[in-house]
Amino acid sequence: MVGYQKNDINAHTKLIAGCASGVLTRFCTQPLDIIKLRTQLQKTNPKKAYKSQWLPTTMRILKEEGVFGFWAGHNLGQLHSILSVSSQFYAFELATSYVMRTFHPSATYQPYVLFMCGIFAGCCSTTLVLPIEVIRVRQMIVKEQYHGILNGARMVYRSGGVFAFYEGLSASLMQMGPAVGISFGTFSYLQPLLLHFFHERYLANCENCGDHSDFNKYRPEHILMASTMAGSAAGFLSKTATYPFDLAKRRLQIASHQQNTKYKIPTTARKLFKCRNLNQCIYKTVKQEGILGLYRGWGITVIKAQLTSVMAFTTYEIMCFLLREMDL
Repeated sequence: MVGYQKNDINAHTKLIAGCASGVLTRFCTQPLDIIKLRTQLQKTNPKKAYKSQWLPTTMRILKEEGVFGFWAGHNLGQLHSILSVSSQFYAFELATSYVMRTFHPSATYQPYVLFMCGIFAGCCSTTLVLPIEVIRVRQMIVKEQYHGILNGARMVYRSGGVFAFYEGLSASLMQMGPAVGISFGTFSYLQPLLLHFFHERYLANCENCGDHSDFNKYRPEHILMASTMAGSAAGFLSKTATYPFDLAKRRLQIASHQQNTKYKIPTTARKLFKCRNLNQCIYKTVKQEGILGLYRGWGITVIKAQLTSVMAFTTYEIMCFLLREMDL
């Protein structure tokens, strides 16, 4: 299970599971990430801010950029995902291991401990991958202008210097810290309950049933079901609770981006909503689009968040299961 467990494989071994989880998660969720981003960054009439824009955006991307347009910036996205997912899990494993072995919190306080460890993991991961995320976001807007990792980094640097790589840091920390805290806290609370429920039913309905192996208490199918259900709930709650900061983060990350007419600019990347700081971004969004504007693109984002959470947690847990079976 995610987090420190006595006699479980160590955090360094689990880092392998985190890397594998990052690769698979990014490949499956990249198209939704493209649609989500373009929807969040478009300017719109205040009267239409509450309407779902993901389907028209999807059709325009497909028409103008083809199927491969949904994987714009995918190579950099893979690097970002590997670093982001693996660092989140790794930092969470280290934090929970240290707290549990040092302070031995009672069961009453463990949910709060998991939440705080999740915030720590989210802030560490955000600070590590933000420069890559800024390049990736701009590649997803205008692929030709920011193509390639080195060229993308050079174009970002030209637009605003070193600080351009950390545009949206404040919003990122305020969004990712609590989001990861809620996500890990929810998953770590629900998954063991679901695993216990499935395991007890399994034992009650068959004869001579024991533990799956010397290394894994639960069966793989139970881990898969429990991780999928808990991951979906974790993704929904974490993204919904922190969504306004996610929207602000994306709009801040393109603050210094300048459109260049010599590059082909998709219609979904022309009228962009940009701002310079978090307070201005929230104020400007509410003023121009109303309160509901803070939740622009929420529908597709929550779907993407649930899929990401399910893929990340489930892959991570299955990989940990395999590593235990190999006794690494």
